[in-house]
Amino acid sequence: MKLWKAFAISLLLAACSTNKGSGPAAVEVDGVVFQKMEVEKLPELNHNRGGHFTVCLNGELTVFGGHTDGFVLDRTAEYFKDGKWTEIPMLYPHDFGFAVKLPDGKMMLGGGAAENFGIGQSWGVEIYDPETHSFTPAGILERKRTGASAMAFKDGRVIISGNWYHDDDIEEYLPGKGFSFVKPVAVQRNLPSILQTDSSQAIIFSSKGVRGDTIGITVDRLYGEPFEEPLLEEWKVLSIYNPSNSSDYSIGDYTYLIHVIRKADGQDAIMKVAGEHFSLLETEKPIPLQGLDGLKITWGLKIKVNRKKRTAVMMGVDEKSRFYVAQINYDATLDGGKASLNLYYSDIPMETPVVDECWDIMDDGRIIFAGGNSLDLRTQPAGQDNFKTASNVYAFSTQPKANGTSTPWLWFGSGFIVVVGCIFLAYRLMRNKSREEEEADTSEAAKKSKQELQEQISKLIEEKELFRKKDIRISDIASELATNRTYISLIVNSSLGTSFSDLINTYRIEYAQKLMTEHPEMSHTEVAEESGFSSRTSFLRTFKSKTGQSPTEWKQSRTV
Repeated sequence: MKLWKAFAISLLLAACSTNKGSGPAAVEVDGVVFQKMEVEKLPELNHNRGGHFTVCLNGELTVFGGHTDGFVLDRTAEYFKDGKWTEIPMLYPHDFGFAVKLPDGKMMLGGGAAENFGIGQSWGVEIYDPETHSFTPAGILERKRTGASAMAFKDGRVIISGNWYHDDDIEEYLPGKGFSFVKPVAVQRNLPSILQTDSSQAIIFSSKGVRGDTIGITVDRLYGEPFEEPLLEEWKVLSIYNPSNSSDYSIGDYTYLIHVIRKADGQDAIMKVAGEHFSLLETEKPIPLQGLDGLKITWGLKIKVNRKKRTAVMMGVDEKSRFYVAQINYDATLDGGKASLNLYYSDIPMETPVVDECWDIMDDGRIIFAGGNSLDLRTQPAGQDNFKTASNVYAFSTQPKANGTSTPWLWFGSGFIVVVGCIFLAYRLMRNKSREEEEADTSEAAKKSKQELQEQISKLIEEKELFRKKDIRISDIASELATNRTYISLIVNSSLGTSFSDLINTYRIEYAQKLMTEHPEMSHTEVAEESGFSSRTSFLRTFKSKTGQSPTEWKQSRTV
């Protein structure tokens, strides 16, 4: 946008703002500014619940299952429509189970505690249709689970992993076929993050084991061998009760933001995972650990992303039960810059502060909390009280409401601004042509630079056959081209329209096809080894995904 146009818009906003009264109160703490959020208390749920899910589906706020006071399982759901909550029966309670949004707009819920008090694991799975407000059974899990996570592919497949006080593995749901075992895991995990890294691949990792123990830096692949991520030595992934669908915290195709905490000092930060590349998201300032009155902020909830606005949201609470929002404006990082932070607070303590997977962002931008387990950091510094739950529902807004007030001096002030603005606009219009030419030249130079780097990446991979390295990383390419890996990732994702792992697999499949053509006597295992795949299974799966045929079918079609 041209500067003079931006200024014109700002003039209109300034004039309009004189009718809206003052904005939210700001509080500065050690140089960090917190803006006050608008808070609205909505009608309460029909009854208390915790360990449940809160999701915006089809424009409706919906809560599923969990448990109520006394840690007693709850087999109901509620949806908010026309100013009231309507309760509907579920097949299973799914207290600390998993929930995942499906490509068709429905919701899959599965597993969870088998008995009151969070005891045991369960098998049942059901699908919720927000159009009919009804549940249908979807079979049983291959392994009973609680504290699991799930991720859905575009074709309807769902990957499930994670458990609590029970063995873990990876299983898959196929529409119409049910659940089946895929492979064992290298590390037993609780509440893992499951991230899609290309059209058919996913990675699975966590910092928490199935018995609450701290686990290492191993990352599992859905297909292929696991690998170790050094960044997880210093930073631990925040264990979040059911991360729901990875699309909730995706900033682009196969690129995600994850909340992490530095093991040495408890500093919160954002980890960026692009394909299989892990890095820290650079921010202009650290995420603050202190809020109002100098009280510690516990940033204990997951990140949610609004890709349209290019922002991500984190939630926190202090010892007076005030709620905080950190809005991460990540757009600048896509061009090599740093993310900025907007920080907000609510000075209205809740009767029962809520935790767990009990919030979502509505289509209108409001942040909704509904129910949850009790959390009072003054009396429960170690965690939540599963025996005491809430029915409160709150809507937080980071945008101030208009109050319709106006005064003559405000009108005079806005008029003065407009006059000065017009003079400034006239001056800018005189220089507009030269500025446009300058911007065009700069844009063309940037475009040319990106195109040159794109060509260098392709040339390097092809000439040195780097794709044949089983452990090839995006940092290897960056090192060869003497640039940073973040910029390489940006070029691959935006200019080439794919993830790094998917790009490498494309080269590997092309090379494998060449080998099978020139050396038909080679076995699939030999072809996989020569082409850079970690295993024969990984080769077969990727080949089918890329070509629509198995290697044998492809060879036969070439012969015909």
